[in-house]
Amino acid sequence: MPRPRKSTSGPIKRRTRTGCQTCRHRKIKCGEQKPVCEQCKAKGLQCVSTAALKWEAEYVSKGLKFGRAGVWSKDRGKTAPASPSTPGTHNDLATWCFVPRVFPYSFVNTTIDNIHELLDSDDGLEPGQSIPQATMSVASESDNHESTSTSSLSPWISTQQLIRPVQSIASPLTLLPSVPQWELDDASLLLSYYVRRVCPVSMASFSSTSPLASLLVPFAVNTSALALESILALAACHRSRSDESYKATALQRSHRVLQTLRTRLRRSDPREIAQDVETLVVMLLLCMFEITNECDRRWVVHLKGARDLVRIRRQITSPTSAASEEGQLVQFCERFFAFQDVIGRTACGEDPVFGSDFWEDNPECDQWLGCSPELVSIISEITELGRQNRDIRYTAEYQATTAALELRLSSLKQSVWDVNDDALAQAAELKRLAAELYLQCLLNGAEPSTSWVSAQVDMILRLVGVLLECRVIAGITWPLFVAAVQLDLDRDFQPLSYAGPAPAHARPFVLYALHHLADSMANVTRTRAVIEKVWQARDLHRISENGRDLEKNDWEYFVAPLCGNMSLA
Repeated sequence: MPRPRKSTSGPIKRRTRTGCQTCRHRKIKCGEQKPVCEQCKAKGLQCVSTAALKWEAEYVSKGLKFGRAGVWSKDRGKTAPASPSTPGTHNDLATWCFVPRVFPYSFVNTTIDNIHELLDSDDGLEPGQSIPQATMSVASESDNHESTSTSSLSPWISTQQLIRPVQSIASPLTLLPSVPQWELDDASLLLSYYVRRVCPVSMASFSSTSPLASLLVPFAVNTSALALESILALAACHRSRSDESYKATALQRSHRVLQTLRTRLRRSDPREIAQDVETLVVMLLLCMFEITNECDRRWVVHLKGARDLVRIRRQITSPTSAASEEGQLVQFCERFFAFQDVIGRTACGEDPVFGSDFWEDNPECDQWLGCSPELVSIISEITELGRQNRDIRYTAEYQATTAALELRLSSLKQSVWDVNDDALAQAAELKRLAAELYLQCLLNGAEPSTSWVSAQVDMILRLVGVLLECRVIAGITWPLFVAAVQLDLDRDFQPLSYAGPAPAHARPFVLYALHHLADSMANVTRTRAVIEKVWQARDLHRISENGRDLEKNDWEYFVAPLCGNMSLA
């Protein structure tokens, strides 16, 4: 006689889903005791109570139903309904959501260490402050952080070993057999990599040759073995981003250049060194090396050393004709350092290293700058005006100067000598838009919540997307940085009709753009780190009950304290 059921009023519970995984695999009823069920305890088995992940593709391949896609039944004669996730079926009650593609660079992780860093009282903060108010560190004139190096790989490559026509520089070079063959191949490949990969990504124009190739390479190959070694070190440093095996080569070559340069500075007359163009070229390449490598205070040391050389050179040397090869080389080196100084100081507001006499009111775009010298001059004036005492900001003179800069920016028409060079024209306009945003935030106290700022950020990000689609990566870092640090919320900025590969939200798009700038000459790793810290600081301030220092505007409070020794050019 069958045993009567205890109750027939409620539904019959035939199966539990909360038993341990061991009992489920053994297909026995689990007592569900914690931490070890009776069945596992009696058999001496490990009781695994964690949930098991199930994948639909695995179930479909076995011909099984996935989850609650079908109606479970012990009657195998009945057929369960089709799964709503099965392709080809239609369910009016289901709403399918768009799942965006997720990439490794799409994550911004905020840990407790990040919060402690932002609230670290060792930086001169008062307890309870929500945002660091540390002042920027200024690089000293001497560099005590030397690149690590091992013993020298090979003897120096002489000038005569690399004399070849400029037209054939990109091809592997034939060197003298006295140098080890593996070193010859390495030097040839690095020089070819520099010409083919490094030089093109330094220009926003497709119709012009980069001065890094047209000026520096002929000078290094035909005149200066030290400059050539600097070029090879820079090429190895850039290539180490994708191939770690070149990291040691880059450090070893740069160390040899530094040792030779320091020996010359100690033993030679400063006037002779200042008159030698080679010294200026080598310091330019070392500056680029440090920016590409770590982008720390060492590139500022080279910048200040170049400033001293330029000052001495101008005092003891008559102006060189700009038409001569030496004049073009000197002018490019001076403009390179001055441009790095202007753009780098926009983030932190440090004291100027180079003066404003390197820029003229010329609206014609420079192919290497990616904008006109007049725009660079305006940016420099904005930074200098922002460094004025806070009491001056309420004067009529300050407001009149700010209004004049606004008018100059809005009416600036940057001309391009090649009307078909759309990339250069768009890059110049991108920098002009970023300069307008920078002016309003630094001088007029505009904040991300301001409607004009939101609209300006959207325009900048859209133009960045256009240039990235055209595979232009030079000159984008600074405008992208200015827009990124002024993002209010993670909102849509792409139009609804947009169907491109770029994300539609602002913050994911910034990370997408930084990922595509990985091959540029800018240090994207350092730039992204600062942008993430600004975002974290803003998010922390949003949920914090502490108010911020009202004497500082938004840019001075959130951006400047995190941007010491940054290179954004």
